[in-house]
Amino acid sequence: MDEIIIQPALHNAIGGIVVLAAIATVLLNWRGLATLKTSGGQTSGGTDSPRSPALGGWQNAALIAFQIALMVQVLIGIKLLDQGLGTVQKYVHYLGGLGALGLVMLYYWLPKRDVRDSSVKALGLTVASLAFVLMTFIIGGLYARGGLS
Repeated sequence: MDEIIIQPALHNAIGGIVVLAAIATVLLNWRGLATLKTSGGQTSGGTDSPRSPALGGWQNAALIAFQIALMVQVLIGIKLLDQGLGTVQKYVHYLGGLGALGLVMLYYWLPKRDVRDSSVKALGLTVASLAFVLMTFIIGGLYARGGLS
């Protein structure tokens, strides 16, 4: 893998995709919570249904796509560090990239009492993850353009 050279522009482009995926995930989780509030918290299954503490299909798909985008971004960033690029802002990237991924993964570890609780946790963690992603994208972009040195 050492003979493969990755351009920083690819990392920047994937970063844009990660930001868009984070925004889409937050919007879908917010919409899911708003739908729950308007429907009175009713679910498709009963209280004993295995689906009752779960998110909707689009919310799950968005969370999965967001996590995959974050993982691809982290792998590309590690390869760029291996090439000797981005060493100045590596801690910002570690905090922002791995922190965002950790927050999204935390959703799956937290206990969920019901659908509303699950939706609130998903929304809160994806909003926090979006903050990490935006911080990393903006600071990394400023470093790449020479705005911060």
